[in-house]
Amino acid sequence: MNELLAFQKTASRLSFKKASDELNLTPSTVSHLVRSLEERLKTRLLNRTTRSVSLTEPGQKLFGQLNSILNNLTQAVDELDTDDKQPNGTIRISVNEIAAPILLDKLGKEFRETFPNVHVELIVDNRLIDTVAEGFDAGIRLRDTVPQDMVAVPVIKDFRFVVAAATTYIEKHGLPTQPSDLLEHNCIGFRFQSGRLYEWEFKRKDKRMVIDVKGTMTTNNPGLIMKAVKNGVGIGHIAEPLIKKEVESKELTVLLDDWNPGWPGLYLYFPRNRHMPSGLRAVIDTLRDN
Repeated sequence: MNELLAFQKTASRLSFKKASDELNLTPSTVSHLVRSLEERLKTRLLNRTTRSVSLTEPGQKLFGQLNSILNNLTQAVDELDTDDKQPNGTIRISVNEIAAPILLDKLGKEFRETFPNVHVELIVDNRLIDTVAEGFDAGIRLRDTVPQDMVAVPVIKDFRFVVAAATTYIEKHGLPTQPSDLLEHNCIGFRFQSGRLYEWEFKRKDKRMVIDVKGTMTTNNPGLIMKAVKNGVGIGHIAEPLIKKEVESKELTVLLDDWNPGWPGLYLYFPRNRHMPSGLRAVIDTLRDN
């Protein structure tokens, strides 16, 4: 058990020093325990250099399963005290850059005051990762990308990606009246991690259009697109919930409103048949879109 705990802490922090601090052991002792586990399993679990620690493929697999078991065990023991014990613990959530600001709003001051013992760790990554293997309690992604073997809870059932621009940009360059007009404007491009450039999609009734927009700036970061749009750099394609306040204040304007199609909602997902930490239950109850 000591070897497994040493490996779990080292794998979660990718640092013998940080693991040793949590376990109240010396780094050399933690390293020895992990090495002993590797010898017992006849498998290398960690890649070690003088500057870094990383998981091997077998190490990643073991960590995903072990982390789940140990975390569930800890939560189960913690929750034995009383039935009305306050939710507690650290909840790790994998979230993409579109959903991250939405979660920050929903898990803000009111959540902190209601659940002071719950620590939420948001790890922003646009990849669709294996949440179990990488030690997450839950993930949040678009509905159609949620793995079928997971329990899915709606956070935002329906929303749109919309074309938007700052008032200052519109005053200088005018309003596009149809999607093809965007070819005459400075549009901020988005590049997927695969390297593919996103072509903007439009739909009005039964008519669909895809526009390969052009402009002076391209990024893979939705947050940078939003900032550039607010600064009047050009027109952006943005998740509508992210700019709700700016649209209401008329800092930004949604363009081609009847051409912006709906997208599948954002869902929080987690494994079936697993003991649910009280902290995760508090997060789910707060985020759930009824």
